[in-house]
Amino acid sequence: MSKGFHKKQSKRMLAKRRYKIEKKVRDHKKKLKKQEKLHKHKKNPKDPGIPNSLPFKNKVIKEFRGAMKREKSSRDELREQMKKIRQNGKEKEFLLSRGIYGKGDRFFLLKKQIEDAAKSNGQSMDIIPSKVDLESDGIQCSTSGSSVSNLKNYHKEFQKVIEGSDVLIEVLDARDPLGTRCPDVEKALVSSDKRLILLLNKVDLVPRENLVAWLGYLRKEFPTLPFKASTQKQKNHLARAKRSVLQTTEALLSSSKECGAKDLVSLLKNYCRSEGIKKSITVGVVGLPNVGKSSVINTLKCTKVCNVGAVPGITKVAQKVVLDKNIELLDCPGIVYASEKHFKDVIDNNKTLASVLALRNCIPFEQLDDPVQPIEAILSRIKKENLMLLYKLPDFTDSSDFLAKVARRFGYLRKGGIIDIESAAKKVINDWNNGTINYVTEPPEKYEMSSYVSAEIVTKMSKGFDMCSLENEDDEMEEMDEESDDGDQDDDDDDDDDDEGADSDASLVTDSDS
Repeated sequence: MSKGFHKKQSKRMLAKRRYKIEKKVRDHKKKLKKQEKLHKHKKNPKDPGIPNSLPFKNKVIKEFRGAMKREKSSRDELREQMKKIRQNGKEKEFLLSRGIYGKGDRFFLLKKQIEDAAKSNGQSMDIIPSKVDLESDGIQCSTSGSSVSNLKNYHKEFQKVIEGSDVLIEVLDARDPLGTRCPDVEKALVSSDKRLILLLNKVDLVPRENLVAWLGYLRKEFPTLPFKASTQKQKNHLARAKRSVLQTTEALLSSSKECGAKDLVSLLKNYCRSEGIKKSITVGVVGLPNVGKSSVINTLKCTKVCNVGAVPGITKVAQKVVLDKNIELLDCPGIVYASEKHFKDVIDNNKTLASVLALRNCIPFEQLDDPVQPIEAILSRIKKENLMLLYKLPDFTDSSDFLAKVARRFGYLRKGGIIDIESAAKKVINDWNNGTINYVTEPPEKYEMSSYVSAEIVTKMSKGFDMCSLENEDDEMEEMDEESDDGDQDDDDDDDDDDEGADSDASLVTDSDS
C-alpha cells in the first residue's frame, strides 16, 4: 500500500436509516408537487398580432406605427429639453412639475399641492402643512403618503373648525409665542363675529418673569391665558389643579399635573353667561403643529380622548369632544394657515422656510434638503457654552464642527468610522423640539399693534369673557395665602409664649420648693 493512501468511507448503512431517508425524499417531492398545483400560473398566450381577417388591417397597422413614431419623437424631445434644463440649472423644478422627486423634495411638492387645494377652495393665502402624519395618510415618501384629494380634505376639515366654532382657542408655544401665532387666521376671525382666546401652552418650560411679560404683551390685543397640559400616563381621571398658573409653586409646574384648566373653563362659562347663551357653545382649538392642541383638550376633559404624540400631525380629521352641557370642543387637524410673509424675518436669517418649520416641528426631518441649516439657526440663538455643557463637548468653530463632535460623542458613525452628520443633526433638532435645549424669547420692547387689530376689536374680543374677575380671584388667592401665612406665624408666636410661661411657672415652683 502506497504511503498516504486512505480507504474511502463505505456507503453501507442500516436498512432502517436508508428507508427513512427514502421516505423523507418522497414526502419532500410530494410537498413540492402540491405547492406547484396551488400556485400554478398560466402562461400568457402569445400575441397573435393583427389577424388577416380584420377589416382595414393596413389602416390599423399604419396608425400603430404612427403612434410608435410619435412616442419616439416625444422621448427625443424630452431628452433635448432635459439637456437645456440641466444647462440652466432648473432640473429640480422641472422634475417636481412632472411628479418626479427625490429625497428632500417632498416638502416643496407638498406645499405646492396644498396651495393648489387652497386656490380651488377660493383661498388666496398660502398654507403651510404640518406633517399630517404623512405615513398613514397621503404623500408617498419615506415617512408619509398623501394625494392631492387628501390634502383638500385636510383643508376642508380645517375650514369646518373655523366655520363651526363660536369661540376659537389659538394654542401658542410659551417659548416663542410670536413665532407660533397664525396672523392669517386671526385676520379672518377679526372680520367675523367669532371670539378668539390666546392660550400660552408649555409654560413649565419658561421662567415665571418671562411668562408674565408675554401675558402683558399679548393681552393688549386678545384675551390670553397661561396653560400647562397634563403629562400623566393614565387614560382617565387626570388630576386638575385648583389654582391658576401664576399662583402655583415651581414644584407643581414641574410635575405631571395640569395648570390653568380651571381659568380657561371659567372664562368660557363667563362668556356663556354674559351673552345669555342657553345652549352649548362650540370652541375650536387651532394652532401650528405640535403646540399641544390635542393635549389641551385631553386636559380639559380629564381623559385622553384625542391621540397625542411627539410627531406633529397626529390629528387627521376634526374631532368633537363634549366637555359639559355648555361647552363642546373641536380639535383641529394638523394643517394651519401661515403665510411666508409672516416668517420673512426668520427666513432671511435662516435661509430656508423648511429649516424654520423644522425648528417648529412642523415638518419631519426627512424632508429637509440640508439638515445643517436648522442647526445654524439653533447656534445663532443659543450660547455656545450652554451647548458645550449640555452635550459635554469641547470647543467648536461652526455648525459642521459642532455636528461632528456630537456624532463622535453619541456614537453616530457609519461603516468605516465615517461620521453620520444627519443622525447628529436629527438628535439636536429633536432635543430642540422636546425642550431638552432650553430657550425662551423675550417680548418686543416697543409694542406695535397688528395691522388687523384696532381698539374697537380689542374691546369686542374681551367683551363677555370678564378677564377682570379672573384677575380678582388671583388677588383674593394671594391675600388668603398671605393671611394663612400670617396666621401660622401668630400660632407659632403663641406657642413660643406658652412655652416661656410654662418655663417661668416651673421656675417659680422650684424656687418655692427650695
